[in-house]
Amino acid sequence: MTLRADRFRPSWACLRYVARALLPLAVMASAAQAQTLPPRSQWQASSSSQQVPAMAIGHLIDNDPKTVTGGAFSPGHWFQIDLGAPALLGGARLTWDVSNPEGYTLQTSMDGRQWQTAYTMADSLGDVETLYFEPRQARYLRLASPQRTSDWGVSIFEMEPLDATLSARVHGLDSAQAAALWQGGSGVALPTDGKGSHVLEITLPRAQPGTGLAVEWAGQRGAARLQAQDAQGRWQPLAQDTQAASHAQSWLASDTVHDVRALRLIVDGPSPQVTRLRLLGPKAVMTPMKQYQIAASGAQRGLFPASLQMQQTYWTAVGVHAGRQKSIFDEYGNIEAFKGAPLVQPIWRNADGRAAGAAEQAVQHALRDGWKPMPSAAWSPQPGLELRSEAFAIERDGQPVTFLRHRLRNTGTTPVEGTLSLVVRPMQMNPPWQNGGLSPIRDVAIDGQSVRVNGRTLLHSLSAVSASGAAPFGPNGETEITSAIASGRLPGARQATDARGLAAAALDYRITLAPGASQSVVVAFPLGTAAADAKGVLPEPPALDLARLPGDADAGFETLAAEASADWQARLGQVGLRLPDPSLVDMLRAQAAYMLINQTGPAMQPGPRNYNRSFIRDGMATSAVLLRMGEAKVARDYLAWYSEHGVHANGLVSPILNDDGSVNTGFGSDIEYDSQGQYVALVADVARLDGGPESVRAYLPKVKAALRFLQELRERTLVPGYKADQPAPERFAGILAPSISHEGYPSPTHSYWDDYWGLKGWHDGAWLAESLGDHATATWARGQYKALYDALHASIRATMAWKGIDFIPSSADLGDGDPTGVSIALDPTGAQSVLPADALRTTFARYLDDVRKRNQPGALYAYTPYEIRNVLSYVHLGQPAAADELLQGLLRDRRPLQWQVLAEVVHSRLRFPRYLGDMPHTWIGAEYGRTLFGMLMREDDDALSLLPGTPPSWLAGDGLAVERLPTAYGTLRMQAQQRDGTLTVTLGEGLRSATAVKVWWPARTAPKQVRVDGRSVSDFDAEGVRLAKPFRTLEARW
Repeated sequence: MTLRADRFRPSWACLRYVARALLPLAVMASAAQAQTLPPRSQWQASSSSQQVPAMAIGHLIDNDPKTVTGGAFSPGHWFQIDLGAPALLGGARLTWDVSNPEGYTLQTSMDGRQWQTAYTMADSLGDVETLYFEPRQARYLRLASPQRTSDWGVSIFEMEPLDATLSARVHGLDSAQAAALWQGGSGVALPTDGKGSHVLEITLPRAQPGTGLAVEWAGQRGAARLQAQDAQGRWQPLAQDTQAASHAQSWLASDTVHDVRALRLIVDGPSPQVTRLRLLGPKAVMTPMKQYQIAASGAQRGLFPASLQMQQTYWTAVGVHAGRQKSIFDEYGNIEAFKGAPLVQPIWRNADGRAAGAAEQAVQHALRDGWKPMPSAAWSPQPGLELRSEAFAIERDGQPVTFLRHRLRNTGTTPVEGTLSLVVRPMQMNPPWQNGGLSPIRDVAIDGQSVRVNGRTLLHSLSAVSASGAAPFGPNGETEITSAIASGRLPGARQATDARGLAAAALDYRITLAPGASQSVVVAFPLGTAAADAKGVLPEPPALDLARLPGDADAGFETLAAEASADWQARLGQVGLRLPDPSLVDMLRAQAAYMLINQTGPAMQPGPRNYNRSFIRDGMATSAVLLRMGEAKVARDYLAWYSEHGVHANGLVSPILNDDGSVNTGFGSDIEYDSQGQYVALVADVARLDGGPESVRAYLPKVKAALRFLQELRERTLVPGYKADQPAPERFAGILAPSISHEGYPSPTHSYWDDYWGLKGWHDGAWLAESLGDHATATWARGQYKALYDALHASIRATMAWKGIDFIPSSADLGDGDPTGVSIALDPTGAQSVLPADALRTTFARYLDDVRKRNQPGALYAYTPYEIRNVLSYVHLGQPAAADELLQGLLRDRRPLQWQVLAEVVHSRLRFPRYLGDMPHTWIGAEYGRTLFGMLMREDDDALSLLPGTPPSWLAGDGLAVERLPTAYGTLRMQAQQRDGTLTVTLGEGLRSATAVKVWWPARTAPKQVRVDGRSVSDFDAEGVRLAKPFRTLEARW
């Protein structure tokens, strides 16, 4: 019988019902055709970006958990697998390396051209992610970046397609319902077990290592329990969440990895619903830190540190010059006294019983005098009350001591009463995504005014304590101390132990303030001078002589703060630089202070926490700035220390040393060949800016050894047949051997960054040798410079031709683009002429276009403020306006702005919880200093350039003044001002008489008239004027 269309018109609801009913039949039919996957030998992997050999794309499907691949993952990028034939796909298992993206999609295709989205991930957990979707026929599976993302790239061990036979079965749900549950969306009611609970069972197709489930909830619910089925079919308890009713998500994970075959979720409550399920991989074990985070997730937001709510937090360093231990102080007034120490947090509870923390309030930040490393954070716990937290460090009783004051001030018209609690928490300021996390407190004891953690004195309260208490965490967080603080009833115990390291303590201070009155709580953290032992434990610090402090804690704080402030003023406050925008100079002084604090002994270090080791590239850049800021001895001490420990008999310069002088054996150890040129540049900088060549004669043998090794690195690429199996092998000839360079590559690569620094090494080595009378070495170095220059010149062009690109590549292997890596060719290595001019301009024109996109509404991005070095690229390219635009844009990303702090990574989303390196980051700070100086002057080989990148705004009003700036041509003393169309530049004594000087016009337009020391000069152009010797006064009129 034939049905006519006009007689059979089913409703859409009916059609959906029929389709749903027929779906299992269709799936079964398809499965019969191609249910299982083709053999792995038929699979092929590919990606949208190119990999270095060590991360070959074939590693994606080689079934080896130790091999890794990766690549770009910005919008439009992907990884994919061609199975060789269609199969019924039902999911994928992704095994991530450390760099997993925030979001991605899984897409399927039959032909590799038309793609359908099978699964959308917005909040990847990394580790091993087993993902299920509704079964569909496909030959291709693609892992694709989202259309909007701030991820740069990813690294992944394995991507395994799962056919329909390998999909998990959720009992009581069909495949479409189960897929929706794995994807997340509307709630699914859990069936009742008839005993007052609701049960959901999941059967996996095969046992796999895991720890449990992450469950997202809806509906009314009580406690949740998760069971796992063992090999004998028995159900065993795996995890529980007794507080599931107050949690939007339950992390039901065991504390060990299990081979999971089936899971049973049991939930109390009248109508629990699950909106999303996720299988937890083997790294997602329940840790004490995770337990603490779960406890915070159900509490009032501001009463716990913000990182426990998965919110990014920013901090700065507090310390003394070169102290072994440094404190870090965050934007909410929390403090971590030393690396790994428990965090101490202030909480306010008013007379009405309402508690408040800074993380839920607007906070104002400042540094003392705008630049000294004495930060403060101020907020209002209640109307009419200000809480200002301030910290600084000073030498006291033979050790660094950090002092912290919380000052409460009544800004209203009525009296204020309440309690300030200082909570000692078992967590570091750096969260787990920052390589931090737990700071185990297994034993805490309050002894009067002092708190001891794990047997070591953590703090002394200089203010009278009103009440105190300590508590363990409890089996499921029942006795975690925050609820007691919020209720105003501290535990009666003064000592607590916790085997998991989750004990905590609190000191209470009763506050009573009349209108306009203030009251302070002051505590001291003795840091000691000893290093931590192999387990990271610090010994007991020397005793503090508290009797020598003023009886009034607030007065004592002020006295010591004034002393610390005066010390910093004497050290860095006299830097002779004035600009119309004083914040630019404050930023410079602050970076110098952070450089000194981040030091440990003579070892210069880029950060106080993650980067507490010494990199020669960071130390060289830092020394170059400190040499110009009156801290030549610091640079000399660093040079002596690194020369002793880091330059080996064969001339290899180790790129990284530990603070005890031993060679760091972590990532990058001895395969970062930029270190060769950087060491020579460090020696030359000390000679040029402090003392002259004779003052570094003792280092000439080390310099020559480093240069010999540099020559050897180049000779490795000159052996017959080198890279002959690669296309265009001539691109490798005569450049330096591969390394991971500035840690810009995961495996050794022919990075042009190394070659630029190699040229710098040969250049400076020739100058040093010639200056010291070693003419043979100077001749050799100049010859090697030319050989490397010629090889690099040819290599860059060969790589561009091979890749068909019109920009400067960053490596010969990949022909990849990185303007921030190219920038060093212009400054400080002085190798601009080796680059194709048109490609150079294209490189930085596109970069500036990309930077400007960050200003678009809702822009999503991440970048490293190393980009600050690109500012001088625009100076060299004759684009000072672009240089100023870039500088101002980058400085807007100081966090907090008033603390003058730049992290290593900036995310457009202020609170996005992703790794940001360390902060304050002193290599980036050094790049800022080099940029500021480089906009004011530049030391070319044949002349001293003045105002090469100075924007007109720096010359407005009273203009700028440089009082005493060390340069390779002597001490620069300069004033410059532009008013009523006339630029006036005045030079003081200090430059050597034979110094040629070039003055650059800020707007790059030719003036009508130029007069030098009263005489007219005609030999000038739109760029500037070059003079044979220093002058007293120059006037240019437009």
